Amino acid sequence: MNLIKLSIERPIAVMAAVLMIIMFGLVALNTIPIQLTPDVRKPLISVRTNWIGAAPAEIEREIINRQEEVLRGLEGLDEMSSRSLDGSGSISLEFSVSQDMDKALLLVANRLDRVGDYPAEADQPTLDTAGSEDRPIAWFTLTRTEGNERDIHTYGDFIEDVIQDRLERVPGVALVNVYGGNKRQMEVVVDPAKMARYGLTVPMVVGALSSANSSVSAGDIEEGKRRYVVRTEGELTSVTQVESVVIRSIVDAQSGNVARVTVGDIARVGFGYKKSSATIRREGRPAIAMNTVRETGANVIDTMNGIRAAVKELNELNLPGEKLVLDQVYDETIYINSAIELVQQNIYIGGSLAALVLFLFLRSGSATLIVSLAIPVSVVGSFVAMAAMGRSINVISLAGIAFAVGMVVDAAIVVLENIYRLRQEGKPVAVAAYLGAQQVWGAVLVSALTTVLVFTPILIMELEIGQLFRDIAVA
Repeated sequence: MNLIKLSIERPIAVMAAVLMIIMFGLVALNTIPIQLTPDVRKPLISVRTNWIGAAPAEIEREIINRQEEVLRGLEGLDEMSSRSLDGSGSISLEFSVSQDMDKALLLVANRLDRVGDYPAEADQPTLDTAGSEDRPIAWFTLTRTEGNERDIHTYGDFIEDVIQDRLERVPGVALVNVYGGNKRQMEVVVDPAKMARYGLTVPMVVGALSSANSSVSAGDIEEGKRRYVVRTEGELTSVTQVESVVIRSIVDAQSGNVARVTVGDIARVGFGYKKSSATIRREGRPAIAMNTVRETGANVIDTMNGIRAAVKELNELNLPGEKLVLDQVYDETIYINSAIELVQQNIYIGGSLAALVLFLFLRSGSATLIVSLAIPVSVVGSFVAMAAMGRSINVISLAGIAFAVGMVVDAAIVVLENIYRLRQEGKPVAVAAYLGAQQVWGAVLVSALTTVLVFTPILIMELEIGQLFRDIAVA
């Protein structure tokens, strides 16, 4: 089949194909996520273990070294590093780019289960994945309005129940991090003099509270066809229950009377707040900071519009009653819009200059119009391929499109110049169009293929640099 001859003889079919390309390109454009840079997948897993009050040497000896022993033989592990700090320790596991992270998380969790007998005061290790796409797209500060004298750090539970819950329900938001807020907790403040009077120690008080606040299975009882499971439920939920916990019972051998010492006898029980681990101020006023992290592949523009609507709703409905105000202090879409507008401006200017130069050399309005139409059609059509390959619109992909516009213009100029030469020789329009394209199509195709082959290694490169510049190759 002669594609050139068929295109000349079937102009309606060619126009229909061009319109279909534009239609599918515009549909794909509405589905492609918009962001500042491409997602770079960095397969990293962090293992963090907290041990409040422990020195770095103790954390390294009792926790980090034992965890490294079981994690060092993981499949696909490239590098493992650890840090021991006051009160916490962490291990960073970096895997190869091709590693299945779901499988890696499962393997890490199974290996950590082999590490037993952690110190009693140490928390269980937590796992977290990290990557460049975990960068927050928005930052907020929560401050008090006039007339609110309550400590800003005591709003931790309110933030978790109201603000954090609302922001995380925005489509495209994966996580909301809060800094500076303290949660409410029950506190038992012992009196050393009373403890000495009854001969008690702090470990004895802690042991009694731990025993009273635990659920224990006591086995089962079979009666006929029925089987009853016996279980003791222990859960301290109020101040009265904590004050009633018995620490020591003494029986008088002569009178048989029982003397009991409870927590309420030697301590003051009440609700308080955790000790603040961060102090944040905005314009000289105490504040709480929080940020939002988007889901991988989410459209940043749409996500930010949802976040703004949620912040407006919170400031109008939920926060005035608490005399608080939530302000956005960082918006990534400002940089995204400015960067994308700059690249788009370069594309428009470059296409306009190319059309102007072509008109000056060919002195033909129709030839200039053909090249000018080829630019937007090829650009819009490329969005279909980008959507099919799961790419996004960012400064890298737009730079690739701007580069490709030059190739389209070069190819169009070569073909049109040859057609124009044949027309000057007196050949009819149809004959000049057919011969002009047939004579140079091979050279144009080879020229395009050489450029495509140059970018092919980037498409198959799995390193971070390959993931970053893959959008140029796709475009």
